[in-house]
Amino acid sequence: MSEPGREAIVRPEAFVARHSSRLSAGAEVLDVACGGGRHSMLLARSGCRVLALDRSPDRVASLAGAAVAEGLSIAAVEADVERMSLLPARFDAIVNTLFLHRPLFGEYQRALRPGGLLFFGTFTTDHADVLGQDRPGRRFLLEPGELRAAFPDLVVEHYEEAILDGRAMATLVARRPAGMTE
Repeated sequence: MSEPGREAIVRPEAFVARHSSRLSAGAEVLDVACGGGRHSMLLARSGCRVLALDRSPDRVASLAGAAVAEGLSIAAVEADVERMSLLPARFDAIVNTLFLHRPLFGEYQRALRPGGLLFFGTFTTDHADVLGQDRPGRRFLLEPGELRAAFPDLVVEHYEEAILDGRAMATLVARRPAGMTE
């Protein structure tokens, strides 16, 4: 028997799939802590050029192989994303799901090009408090409203905190304003 919500970990998050059509073919996308590459594959299949980062060499190699097999534009790179710094205005979109390292919040805002989209979703404290889940640890859980407040310079276009499919999640899609400077 699979654990609750496990199926959602192998297919793209619904909020990413729903809003990904807003990206143009050729868009430069960063997929942070990409895992098996579910979002990288989705976005590359729609014509985006994806830089997929993960600390697991096995996951990176698997994703790279899948991208080559399908002829997709994915650069899968092994990286310690907790220590990365990003170039300003480098990406049309950044995807961060099921990973939380708060010091990257400012990096994400700066790394988006004007008009660029941030797709962010991860577990909330309700994952532990309501659902009784002990993984991930409490420091990797968002407080109520924390995600909405984390990106003050971006325009929030989608925000939800809910318990769905056995997971308590906060999801956000936010856009960097066209006139925003670094």
